[in-house]
Amino acid sequence: MTDVKIVVDNSADMPPELAEKYDIGIVNFLSIFGDKTYISGVNMTNQEFFDMLESYDGVPTTSQTPYVELYDYFLKEARAHKTVIYFTISAKASGQNNTMHMVRDEILEEYPQADIRIVDSEKFSLYIANAAVNACEAAKQDKSVDEIIEGFKRDVKAFRCYLLVDTFKYLEKGGRVSKATAFVGNLLDIKPILTIEHGLVEAMDKLRGKKKIIEKVIDKIKDDPDFDSENPEFLVVQSNDETGQKACKKLKEEFGENCIRMYSEFGPIVGTHVGRNAFAIICKIKN
Repeated sequence: MTDVKIVVDNSADMPPELAEKYDIGIVNFLSIFGDKTYISGVNMTNQEFFDMLESYDGVPTTSQTPYVELYDYFLKEARAHKTVIYFTISAKASGQNNTMHMVRDEILEEYPQADIRIVDSEKFSLYIANAAVNACEAAKQDKSVDEIIEGFKRDVKAFRCYLLVDTFKYLEKGGRVSKATAFVGNLLDIKPILTIEHGLVEAMDKLRGKKKIIEKVIDKIKDDPDFDSENPEFLVVQSNDETGQKACKKLKEEFGENCIRMYSEFGPIVGTHVGRNAFAIICKIKN
């Protein structure tokens, strides 16, 4: 087995049971509501975050992991393992990747033997979690560090995201859409479908109405010429478990009991912009 420590940040929405099973390290961003700062999974659950988001009048923000915490954590792991690989949130969406390069340079001054690899995932959420789990499996198979990293990069490109939000409210608050767009969208009951391309969340399509919304998203996926219908695999992530479970049920009815590869809930990094009742179906696409 390759002696490598895999690390992600909490933008990966890593299911806790998989983090424990594979000993995946997680570094945390901060959630800031006015003068109060929280850490998801430490002093705030994801559902507590969404409760606060709904009742908060302002615009909460997220902040990078404090520099000192990154330094201490990665120095400890570098001393304990031959190689540490950190698969970061998209560098176009956060400065965490750039900060980590500075952290690594400082660690090397104190501990020159450190082998810390920093990989820009160019993605968010279960894209990262799924590929990180696969990286751990590759390490078990004694793959080289370079092979593990290349495998990760292939894995994140092997899926496409269909993210549906229930309201434009949080996209507007975060400056992702204009007030006019949000007003018209909410007035006409339009639901935007978002995806992740070029390292950022981008608009893909839209749906109207609330009836059979999950079925409509699945129909969009089935109509996608890149969808790998012969080998259907899905990652499902949500900010409302009831909606997420319904999506899983519909997918299993359509594509078989074993089609769900990973299931989790949005944390604050994506949740700040999509709000409660959002869900994403991330489908495998053809190579």
